[in-house]
Amino acid sequence: MLPYNSVEGDVMHPLMFRLKGRKILFVGGGKVAERKIYSMLSEECDITVVAPYITSGIKSSGVKTVERHFEMDDIRGDYFLIFICTSDRSTNAAAAELAKSMKIPVNIADDPEYSDFHTASVIRTDDFVISISTDGKNPAKSKEMRLKIEDILKNT
Repeated sequence: MLPYNSVEGDVMHPLMFRLKGRKILFVGGGKVAERKIYSMLSEECDITVVAPYITSGIKSSGVKTVERHFEMDDIRGDYFLIFICTSDRSTNAAAAELAKSMKIPVNIADDPEYSDFHTASVIRTDDFVISISTDGKNPAKSKEMRLKIEDILKNT
């Protein structure tokens, strides 16, 4: 019998990391990458984006950008995390396989089941950091719950 609040199966365990100074690679430079990057800008991490097209929002964010197609050698750095956010499933799969073989955790935007981690919807206050996740199954539902909790916190 599992202890109280345990869940069986392949589920994610919530953790929080200090990202300051850590190298993070984004393969893909579209709106999905932009949203994830903007959520991490205050963390003072060392972000590099490799993509043939990079949004103006990413370009103006101050992160390093390399405007070209992803090459497998791009993963050869000492990255702490890799976010794979292209619209090309074969590129995503190949990049994920290489990163995993190098023991670098990956988040694959179009394949939450194969991802090593997910980003959560986050609420930060002076006293709390509240993270909400659906294990990558429904980010819109996480956002909906975040908005409800923010509303509750405003009224307390």
